[in-house]
Amino acid sequence: MFKARLGVWLGVLVALVATQFAVVVWLVNQSELERSRSLRAKDALVQYIDLAANKQRLKVWFAQYLLTDEAPVPLRDEYLQRMQQGLSELERLHGEEAADHSDLAIEKVSRQTLEALRTNFQALRAQVLQAQPHIPHPNPATERAAVWGEMLGVFDISQGQDMRTLIAEAIRLQEAHSRATEAAAKIALARSRSLAIFSILSTILLSIGFVAFFAWDIRRRMAPLLDGTLALQSGRMEHRIAVQGRDEFDRLSQSFNRMAEEIQLHRANEASQRQRLEDAVAQRTQALHEANEQLREIDHSRRQFFANISHELRTPTTAILGESEITLRRSGHPEAFYRETLERVAAIARQLGARIAELMAVARQSEDKAIKADAEQIDLPALLKQALNQQSAAATQQGHQLALALPLPTDVKLRGSAAKLGQALTILIDNAIRYTPAEGQIRVGAQRAHEDTQRLHIWVEDSGIGMRPQDLQRATERYWRSDEARKLRPDGMGLGLPIAEGIAEAHGGQLLISSRPEGGCRVLLSLPLAQDKD
Repeated sequence: MFKARLGVWLGVLVALVATQFAVVVWLVNQSELERSRSLRAKDALVQYIDLAANKQRLKVWFAQYLLTDEAPVPLRDEYLQRMQQGLSELERLHGEEAADHSDLAIEKVSRQTLEALRTNFQALRAQVLQAQPHIPHPNPATERAAVWGEMLGVFDISQGQDMRTLIAEAIRLQEAHSRATEAAAKIALARSRSLAIFSILSTILLSIGFVAFFAWDIRRRMAPLLDGTLALQSGRMEHRIAVQGRDEFDRLSQSFNRMAEEIQLHRANEASQRQRLEDAVAQRTQALHEANEQLREIDHSRRQFFANISHELRTPTTAILGESEITLRRSGHPEAFYRETLERVAAIARQLGARIAELMAVARQSEDKAIKADAEQIDLPALLKQALNQQSAAATQQGHQLALALPLPTDVKLRGSAAKLGQALTILIDNAIRYTPAEGQIRVGAQRAHEDTQRLHIWVEDSGIGMRPQDLQRATERYWRSDEARKLRPDGMGLGLPIAEGIAEAHGGQLLISSRPEGGCRVLLSLPLAQDKD
């Protein structure tokens, strides 16, 4: 049976792979043991070097303390603590070395060295803690000799042993031990690598042989089945496969023959029914898709229209409300003051009526995506002052300083729709007021473009929350608002800047937005100047 033969070969292959895996794991463990020994030797070497360095630093501190009494005591404690930690770490490392029994000679020398260092450190610690500060001596040479002798007795000599020689010898032995363990680790790693490569190659070769043999056998047994499948695909439902035995492939051939008989009986009716169903579904799907697209376009137009209405009505309504509240809070003013306020309110109301009329015209003629600007000569100073007057009440209500940057250019000719440009400028100032925290600075001005003298730049600067560099490119997208803007003013719709940009483009200009280094934004309305023939 084919399944039994396949099971035997798989069992042999799995046993071989398991044996190779066990050997590789053992070698890897040996490599890891040698690597840990190498790391432990390097750590001990580092600790010896750090101990010698900290002892030298403490020696310098002790000399300064004896001579001048100006050495900081916390520094002494820090050096002592580092030396104590170094000795503790060396004891731990040599304890692991002793438990490993890898090198008895280095273990014995390290134990003797550690005992001498521990004894020297305890004596040194007691002497340093009990030392007295500098006492002036009549003979400076005698004083320096006494200090030097005291330092040598404390730091360099312990129980008749020269500690400098002892530490240097320990460092030398540890370096040799570190090199030896590192070489052993490299040898173990190379041995593991070689055996792993051999195991992988042998496994690959055996697997290739196994797969090649069974692939050939399976391909030989599958050839009649593939021929039968191709026959069914070509429409020859009468094709049958000859059955010669009782193994798995023969049973599969019998199942194939029964399946071909059933397919031959039902294929004709199935094909006709499926075709009729597919035609009906395709027609209904196309109709549903067209209806859905129409509904989506209608819903999008409705949402966009009402969003425009919301934004267009909110700005002038806010200005009217601000003018009215400021006027109502004050009393005793002359009639001219109230008349001026009412005239501004009436102007804003007229502007509001004009916006409503335009939006209604857009609703009736949805195919017109842009409102054409009526060309007329525009008085630039009057345009800027009117926009500032309309927003002055809202700015005062929030404590902002709204100012016009002077002087304004006088030799410019600007043509277009004053109402449209006033609307765009009002939107920019309103945005500056809304997104600037209380008591902010807002400036409005105009100047010729430096790079192109035939263009006029009308700009609005504020000290508000500003925009991140990644948000500047999306600022004029409809319905988009930055996270900072949503946190400060959740009621916005994200339509002001897109409307202002549309007005600028209708005049042949563009809207440019940038962040100010000192904070806030600078919004630039770049417009072409009228030629003399205009």
